[in-house]
Amino acid sequence: MRILYSLLLIFWACSLQAQYEPPEHSRLNYHPRRVFSVELVSTFNVGPSQSSFMYFNTQYSLWQRPLQQLNLQTGMGLGFMRNNYGKMVAMSVPLRLLYAYGRQGHFIEAGLGANLNLGYSLADGGNLVPVALPSLGYRYQIPKAVFFHAYLGLQYHPKLGASPLIGIAVGYDY
Repeated sequence: MRILYSLLLIFWACSLQAQYEPPEHSRLNYHPRRVFSVELVSTFNVGPSQSSFMYFNTQYSLWQRPLQQLNLQTGMGLGFMRNNYGKMVAMSVPLRLLYAYGRQGHFIEAGLGANLNLGYSLADGGNLVPVALPSLGYRYQIPKAVFFHAYLGLQYHPKLGASPLIGIAVGYDY
């Protein structure tokens, strides 16, 4: 029985070492923890659902390694939409998960997320238009300094169809 208790104690001690995470202030930060950006997004009148937005976003680092990072992006935007609901002035809230791979400030970035658009048109009144948004792009980032992001995406809504879009963001690490 002592052997069993000794083995359990050894496994328990090893599992504590494996589960240990260093405190927040002593973690290595390979990439910025938070990035604020201003983003311009447009479909340039291509596709069945056209839109142009200006977003104020914040990205939070969820996970990072020397060559990789996973970020959560959220924010608020204002813009214009034209689709089956008519011409609308819209407010948008994006929520995206972004995975970046690269080194020395240059990253290839893939994203998946959604925008919740609340639009208003004089003809129809208010409309809630959720849009799925996969993307692929390039990120240039210098810690404690500048951030640049350009991407191609596809906005998709089941009733409105898919439209390609281009986005450009400029920001800084804080």
